Amino acid sequence: MKKFLFLLITAALAASCFDDGSGMRQSYTATADFNYAEIAYFPDSTFFNTQTPDGFAYDALNFYHQLSPDKVWFDGGFILSCLQMPVSGKTEGLNNNNYRCYLQPLKTQFPNNYTVFYQNPEPGFMPEHAIKFPFTENGTCTMQGCFVTNTVEVAEYVKKNFELGDRLTIKATGYLNGTKTGEASINLADFSAQKDSIVSLWTPFELTKLGSIEYVDFEIISSKPDTPPYFCMDNMIFKVDVSY
Repeated sequence: MKKFLFLLITAALAASCFDDGSGMRQSYTATADFNYAEIAYFPDSTFFNTQTPDGFAYDALNFYHQLSPDKVWFDGGFILSCLQMPVSGKTEGLNNNNYRCYLQPLKTQFPNNYTVFYQNPEPGFMPEHAIKFPFTENGTCTMQGCFVTNTVEVAEYVKKNFELGDRLTIKATGYLNGTKTGEASINLADFSAQKDSIVSLWTPFELTKLGSIEYVDFEIISSKPDTPPYFCMDNMIFKVDVSY
Protein backbone atom coordinates (compact mmCIF):
# COMPACT_ATOMS: atom_id res chain seq x y z
CA MET A 1 0.00 0.00 0.00
CA LYS A 2 2.81 2.41 0.88
CA LYS A 3 4.69 1.78 -2.36
CA PHE A 4 1.62 1.95 -4.61
CA LEU A 5 1.00 5.69 -4.33
CA PHE A 6 4.47 6.47 -5.68
CA LEU A 7 4.49 3.67 -8.25
CA LEU A 8 3.98 5.97 -11.23
CA ILE A 9 6.93 8.12 -10.20
CA THR A 10 9.16 5.10 -9.83
CA ALA A 11 8.09 3.61 -13.16
CA ALA A 12 8.66 6.87 -15.01
CA LEU A 13 12.23 7.18 -13.71
CA ALA A 14 13.60 3.82 -14.78
CA ALA A 15 17.30 3.16 -14.29
CA SER A 16 19.67 3.67 -17.20
CA CYS A 17 23.43 3.55 -17.76
CA PHE A 18 25.22 5.03 -20.78
CA ASP A 19 28.50 6.55 -22.01
CA ASP A 20 28.26 10.29 -22.74
CA GLY A 21 31.77 10.49 -24.26
CA SER A 22 33.52 11.58 -21.08
CA GLY A 23 32.79 8.47 -19.01
CA MET A 24 29.96 6.33 -17.76
CA ARG A 25 26.79 7.92 -16.51
CA GLN A 26 24.09 6.20 -14.49
CA SER A 27 20.59 7.44 -13.77
CA TYR A 28 18.19 5.52 -11.58
CA THR A 29 15.49 5.78 -8.94
CA ALA A 30 15.81 3.99 -5.60
CA THR A 31 13.47 3.37 -2.69
CA ALA A 32 14.90 3.22 0.83
CA ASP A 33 12.69 0.66 2.59
CA PHE A 34 15.21 -0.05 5.41
CA ASN A 35 14.88 -3.82 5.10
CA TYR A 36 18.53 -4.80 5.46
CA ALA A 37 19.42 -8.43 4.78
CA GLU A 38 22.62 -8.15 6.84
CA ILE A 39 20.90 -6.85 9.99
CA ALA A 40 19.52 -9.51 12.32
CA TYR A 41 16.33 -8.14 13.82
CA PHE A 42 14.50 -9.60 16.73
CA PRO A 43 10.73 -9.37 16.31
CA ASP A 44 9.45 -6.11 17.76
CA SER A 45 12.88 -4.50 18.22
CA THR A 46 14.95 -1.42 17.41
CA PHE A 47 18.46 -1.10 16.04
CA PHE A 48 21.17 1.54 15.86
CA ASN A 49 24.58 1.10 14.28
CA THR A 50 27.41 0.71 16.80
CA GLN A 51 30.09 -0.33 14.28
CA THR A 52 29.85 2.85 12.21
CA PRO A 53 28.11 4.87 14.90
CA ASP A 54 27.24 7.96 12.88
CA GLY A 55 24.31 6.25 11.15
CA PHE A 56 23.48 3.88 8.31
CA ALA A 57 23.35 4.00 4.52
CA TYR A 58 20.78 2.95 1.96
CA ASP A 59 22.00 2.98 -1.63
CA ALA A 60 23.31 6.52 -2.28
CA LEU A 61 21.90 8.14 0.87
CA ASN A 62 23.29 8.29 4.39
CA PHE A 63 20.85 8.50 7.32
CA TYR A 64 22.48 9.92 10.43
CA HIS A 65 22.13 9.49 14.15
CA GLN A 66 24.21 10.35 17.19
CA LEU A 67 25.04 7.93 19.98
CA SER A 68 26.38 8.37 23.48
CA PRO A 69 30.21 8.33 23.71
CA ASP A 70 30.15 4.69 24.88
CA LYS A 71 27.92 3.79 21.89
CA VAL A 72 25.25 2.16 24.06
CA TRP A 73 22.59 4.86 23.96
CA PHE A 74 20.73 6.47 21.07
CA ASP A 75 20.74 10.28 21.43
CA GLY A 76 19.00 11.59 18.31
CA GLY A 77 18.47 11.41 14.56
CA PHE A 78 17.34 8.18 12.85
CA ILE A 79 16.88 4.81 14.53
CA LEU A 80 15.80 1.62 12.74
CA SER A 81 12.66 -0.01 14.13
CA CYS A 82 10.27 -2.89 13.58
CA LEU A 83 8.21 -2.09 16.68
CA GLN A 84 4.53 -2.50 15.80
CA MET A 85 1.25 -2.33 17.64
CA PRO A 86 0.14 -5.83 18.72
CA VAL A 87 -2.82 -7.55 17.09
CA SER A 88 -4.90 -6.63 20.15
CA GLY A 89 -4.26 -2.94 19.51
CA LYS A 90 -3.39 -2.44 23.18
CA THR A 91 -0.13 -0.69 24.00
CA GLU A 92 -0.36 -0.57 27.81
CA GLY A 93 2.79 -1.88 29.45
CA LEU A 94 4.81 -1.98 26.23
CA ASN A 95 8.24 -0.38 26.17
CA ASN A 96 9.63 1.91 23.46
CA ASN A 97 6.29 3.42 22.45
CA ASN A 98 8.34 6.42 21.33
CA TYR A 99 9.72 4.22 18.51
CA ARG A 100 6.56 2.16 17.95
CA CYS A 101 4.60 2.87 14.78
CA TYR A 102 1.06 4.08 15.47
CA LEU A 103 -0.91 1.98 13.00
CA GLN A 104 -4.06 -0.06 13.09
CA PRO A 105 -3.35 -3.58 14.44
CA LEU A 106 -1.31 -5.60 11.97
CA LYS A 107 -1.97 -9.25 11.12
CA THR A 108 1.64 -10.13 10.29
CA GLN A 109 3.92 -11.32 13.06
CA PHE A 110 7.12 -10.04 11.42
CA PRO A 111 6.41 -6.55 10.07
CA ASN A 112 8.72 -4.67 7.75
CA ASN A 113 11.32 -2.35 9.18
CA TYR A 114 11.04 1.42 9.09
CA THR A 115 12.99 4.32 10.58
CA VAL A 116 12.02 6.73 13.35
CA PHE A 117 13.39 10.27 13.60
CA TYR A 118 13.93 11.68 17.10
CA GLN A 119 14.59 15.41 17.45
CA ASN A 120 16.47 15.68 20.73
CA PRO A 121 15.62 19.00 22.45
CA GLU A 122 19.36 19.38 23.14
CA PRO A 123 21.02 20.30 19.81
CA GLY A 124 24.34 18.86 21.01
CA PHE A 125 22.80 15.38 20.97
CA MET A 126 21.78 15.64 17.32
CA PRO A 127 23.81 14.81 14.19
CA GLU A 128 24.82 17.79 12.07
CA HIS A 129 22.39 16.73 9.31
CA ALA A 130 19.64 14.13 9.00
CA ILE A 131 20.29 12.79 5.46
CA LYS A 132 23.23 13.26 3.10
CA PHE A 133 23.96 12.49 -0.55
CA PRO A 134 27.79 12.20 -0.40
CA PHE A 135 28.47 12.12 -4.15
CA THR A 136 27.70 15.70 -5.22
CA GLU A 137 31.09 16.01 -6.93
CA ASN A 138 30.05 13.26 -9.33
CA GLY A 139 26.31 13.68 -9.65
CA THR A 140 22.96 14.78 -8.30
CA CYS A 141 20.23 13.43 -6.04
CA THR A 142 16.66 14.64 -6.37
CA MET A 143 14.18 13.82 -3.63
CA GLN A 144 10.80 12.46 -4.69
CA GLY A 145 8.90 11.59 -1.51
CA CYS A 146 8.49 9.26 1.43
CA PHE A 147 5.78 7.97 3.75
CA VAL A 148 5.33 9.18 7.32
CA THR A 149 3.15 8.46 10.32
CA ASN A 150 3.12 9.03 14.09
CA THR A 151 4.61 6.98 16.85
CA VAL A 152 2.37 5.61 19.61
CA GLU A 153 3.78 8.04 22.17
CA VAL A 154 3.11 11.07 19.97
CA ALA A 155 -0.41 9.98 19.05
CA GLU A 156 -1.34 9.32 22.68
CA TYR A 157 0.06 12.69 23.75
CA VAL A 158 -1.88 14.48 21.03
CA LYS A 159 -5.15 12.76 21.95
CA LYS A 160 -4.76 13.79 25.59
CA ASN A 161 -3.35 17.29 25.23
CA PHE A 162 -4.20 18.92 21.90
CA GLU A 163 -6.98 21.49 21.80
CA LEU A 164 -8.71 23.44 19.08
CA GLY A 165 -6.08 25.24 17.02
CA ASP A 166 -3.17 22.93 17.88
CA ARG A 167 -1.03 21.42 15.14
CA LEU A 168 1.95 19.09 14.72
CA THR A 169 4.04 19.53 11.58
CA ILE A 170 7.12 18.00 9.98
CA LYS A 171 9.23 20.34 7.87
CA ALA A 172 11.91 19.03 5.51
CA THR A 173 14.56 21.39 4.12
CA GLY A 174 17.05 20.63 1.37
CA TYR A 175 20.56 22.10 1.00
CA LEU A 176 23.19 22.08 -1.73
CA ASN A 177 26.61 23.70 -1.30
CA GLY A 178 25.39 25.38 1.87
CA THR A 179 22.39 26.99 0.17
CA LYS A 180 18.78 26.06 0.81
CA THR A 181 17.22 24.37 -2.22
CA GLY A 182 13.62 24.17 -0.99
CA GLU A 183 11.35 22.97 1.76
CA ALA A 184 8.19 20.93 2.22
CA SER A 185 5.91 20.26 5.17
CA ILE A 186 3.14 17.91 6.26
CA ASN A 187 0.83 17.88 9.29
CA LEU A 188 0.84 14.80 11.52
CA ALA A 189 -1.91 16.24 13.69
CA ASP A 190 -4.31 19.06 12.84
CA PHE A 191 -6.83 20.39 15.34
CA SER A 192 -7.80 23.46 13.32
CA ALA A 193 -11.40 24.61 13.07
CA GLN A 194 -11.85 22.51 9.93
CA LYS A 195 -10.08 19.35 11.12
CA ASP A 196 -9.58 17.24 14.20
CA SER A 197 -7.22 14.56 12.95
CA ILE A 198 -4.18 12.50 13.91
CA VAL A 199 -2.24 10.69 11.17
CA SER A 200 -2.49 6.99 11.98
CA LEU A 201 -1.63 5.39 8.62
CA TRP A 202 1.36 5.66 6.30
CA THR A 203 0.81 8.97 4.52
CA PRO A 204 2.70 10.23 1.42
CA PHE A 205 5.00 13.19 2.03
CA GLU A 206 5.97 14.85 -1.26
CA LEU A 207 9.57 16.10 -1.30
CA THR A 208 9.99 17.24 -4.91
CA LYS A 209 10.12 20.89 -3.76
CA LEU A 210 13.48 20.16 -2.15
CA GLY A 211 15.04 19.81 -5.60
CA SER A 212 18.60 18.54 -6.05
CA ILE A 213 20.17 18.15 -2.62
CA GLU A 214 23.33 17.36 -0.71
CA TYR A 215 21.63 17.38 2.69
CA VAL A 216 18.08 17.09 4.02
CA ASP A 217 17.19 18.26 7.52
CA PHE A 218 13.94 17.69 9.38
CA GLU A 219 12.24 19.87 11.97
CA ILE A 220 9.30 18.84 14.15
CA ILE A 221 7.10 21.84 14.93
CA SER A 222 4.27 21.70 17.48
CA SER A 223 1.99 24.29 19.03
CA LYS A 224 2.43 22.33 22.28
CA PRO A 225 6.12 22.59 23.29
CA ASP A 226 6.00 19.33 25.28
CA THR A 227 4.90 17.21 22.31
CA PRO A 228 7.27 14.22 21.97
CA PRO A 229 9.48 15.02 18.93
CA TYR A 230 9.27 11.77 16.94
CA PHE A 231 7.92 10.59 13.60
CA CYS A 232 8.11 7.36 11.57
CA MET A 233 9.36 7.31 7.98
CA ASP A 234 9.54 4.59 5.33
CA ASN A 235 9.97 4.07 1.57
CA MET A 236 11.91 7.22 0.78
CA ILE A 237 12.13 7.59 -3.00
CA PHE A 238 14.97 9.51 -4.65
CA LYS A 239 16.48 9.88 -8.12
CA VAL A 240 20.26 9.63 -8.58
CA ASP A 241 22.29 10.77 -11.60
CA VAL A 242 26.04 10.10 -11.34
CA SER A 243 29.05 10.06 -13.66
CA TYR A 244 32.24 8.05 -13.16
